[in-house]
Amino acid sequence: MKPIKHIIVATDFSVTSRNAFRYAKALAGKLDAILTVVHIQEHLIMVSDVMTVPLPSESDKTVIKNMEAFISEENAPLDPSVAEHKVITKIISGNAAEILTALSENDSTDLIVMGTTGLSDILTKIFGSVSIKVSNQAKCPVILVPRDTKWCPIERIMFASNYDSMTPEAVNHVVDFAVSIDASIHFVNVRDYDPVFERKQKNINWNELFVKIESITLEKHTIYGNDTVKELNKYVEEKSIDLTVFVSKHRNFWESLAHKSATENMALSGIAPMMVMHLDDKS
Repeated sequence: MKPIKHIIVATDFSVTSRNAFRYAKALAGKLDAILTVVHIQEHLIMVSDVMTVPLPSESDKTVIKNMEAFISEENAPLDPSVAEHKVITKIISGNAAEILTALSENDSTDLIVMGTTGLSDILTKIFGSVSIKVSNQAKCPVILVPRDTKWCPIERIMFASNYDSMTPEAVNHVVDFAVSIDASIHFVNVRDYDPVFERKQKNINWNELFVKIESITLEKHTIYGNDTVKELNKYVEEKSIDLTVFVSKHRNFWESLAHKSATENMALSGIAPMMVMHLDDKS
């Protein structure tokens, strides 16, 4: 995983995005990274499967004023060392998921941070979450920050995976990030609790995965359960995990965590912030 030197945080000025901004700014300070705050004006809203209607557009001056007020208000309660970290602002018109995905393709974008809900909370169940779409499509890692999450230094990371996605390449991605923030890693192998299929589930060769890992504290565990999301959240709570990480190639594990509603439950209602990486991200 390439060093994180430029972070983008998306805002719609909602409570959730304000929280994501505070998290992103503190993380940028920790990594000495450039932080860009992006506000995307979407001028259409879907009202049925075949029809969209225009939303009232905001004048450029109003949006700029809102952005300035947003930065000022959110800097006020922050620790002085965090508040002083300079940010860049961008205002773009278009579809939020498409624009953020396009920004993720830029070589200068190393990480995107988003709140897991926004002003469109009520529409989430109908149209899906922009944050989930971006995390599935982005070409760089994405951190999803739950609404009530407060920033704290990331000391314990949980990398949850099944056999197919617990590969040396995936491990190296997570280790690179953990080393950059001086965090320990809990490697968690997720298995179905079903006697019929238990013998068909392959065992992970931990020694093979960790042969090149040095100077980092790690733990390895296997958890069983028919409700993967429930078991992972339980582990996060018991072990005081600060960040969960999912790595996949072609999103196989991310999509197979469970069906769509359970995946949204993990992303939108998780106890800790979640980082989503893909093995085919920019190297």
